[in-house]
Amino acid sequence: MRAIAGRLGISATALYQHFESKASILREIRLHAIRLLMDQMREANDTAQRSAAGDCSARLRELSRAYLGFSRTHPWLYKLLFQSEDLDWAALPDEERRNAMQPYETARGVFADGVATGVFRRDLDVDHAALLTWASLHGLASLVLQRRITEDHPAYPVPDLDAFGELFVETMVRAFLA
Repeated sequence: MRAIAGRLGISATALYQHFESKASILREIRLHAIRLLMDQMREANDTAQRSAAGDCSARLRELSRAYLGFSRTHPWLYKLLFQSEDLDWAALPDEERRNAMQPYETARGVFADGVATGVFRRDLDVDHAALLTWASLHGLASLVLQRRITEDHPAYPVPDLDAFGELFVETMVRAFLA
């Protein structure tokens, strides 16, 4: 809580004048993080729809880039959203769970559109495809944030993380194409 207060430029005690508990503070930060992530994903989706005439594979690429970009530009928020031990999905109120699921639902919608238009394989289960996509992107994001993949890593050196991310996204998207 001291770190959060420090980032806000206030004392830890002052935080509790506005929030009843640590859980309520973390909840508000998570909601803010989801809004930021969804803003980036919506912008990416809209850009792909305009520039690629709605091609679902282009939309999936842009959404994937936005997700990875969010993890790199907001590492603390990303970790709080997806790696925090304090987050108990079973205890989340329904509305908060729905908000947290927006990135998944967005990807699911792209897969449903892609299957319907023949861009993605007809045998694709859209729920599994969305979950596989999240699991893959989360894996790469986590490895980068934990510095398991870096330019100077002794076992897994990656000289250009951006190019590696592009290759990763392209390889992942190709697996779903018809």
